[in-house]
Amino acid sequence: MGISNLRTFKIFLGSLVVGLSAVGCAHTVVVEIPPKIDLQPYKTIGIVEFTSNSKENFNQIATQKFMGFIQNAQPQLRFLELGPEDQLLKKLGRNSLDIEAIKAIEEKYGVSSIFTGSFEISDMKPEVSIGADLSSLRASAVVNISMVSKHWDTVSGATIWSNSRQGHWKVAGINSNSKDISFSMNNPEDHYGRYLEELAFAATDNFRPHYVKRNVPK
Repeated sequence: MGISNLRTFKIFLGSLVVGLSAVGCAHTVVVEIPPKIDLQPYKTIGIVEFTSNSKENFNQIATQKFMGFIQNAQPQLRFLELGPEDQLLKKLGRNSLDIEAIKAIEEKYGVSSIFTGSFEISDMKPEVSIGADLSSLRASAVVNISMVSKHWDTVSGATIWSNSRQGHWKVAGINSNSKDISFSMNNPEDHYGRYLEELAFAATDNFRPHYVKRNVPK
């Protein structure tokens, strides 16, 4: 090995030792990342009860879950619950939640912004799969739920933020093979509260702080 190559090799070894030493001396800290959207500038925020295609009383459950996750993330926020959309529109003398209705909410209730939302629950849909050797069968029934939410500025009527989430959950299943048959079933109505909670949690992600681990030298 020539002198120049030897010198290069020594420099490489020195850099490697320094790098390994730094790693060995590093420790992990947890850093808080602020929420992407800070709602603190809004003094009072209105929230309209979510609408849905469900005949069950899940609208209030979805609304409370959604509002609760935001308040847990940003505890100082103040919400004014404006009730069901149809009753609110009747009080405002409006037919739909359009820009003029949004502005009318600000005039009547003094909120600087409002949240609205809706969700749709599908009928149960079958899913069937048959093994390659035709000796096994799997069948299940799933329900799909989609949720859409919006945040409006009540002064201008503009949409500040919008988000949508959807998911599907198995509510019944059959597994069959040459030796055994098993069947399982959940009452989807008993679990809708949990399904809506999962969607509301996902939909409010922008309002929560997050935490990441980072290596820093000692």
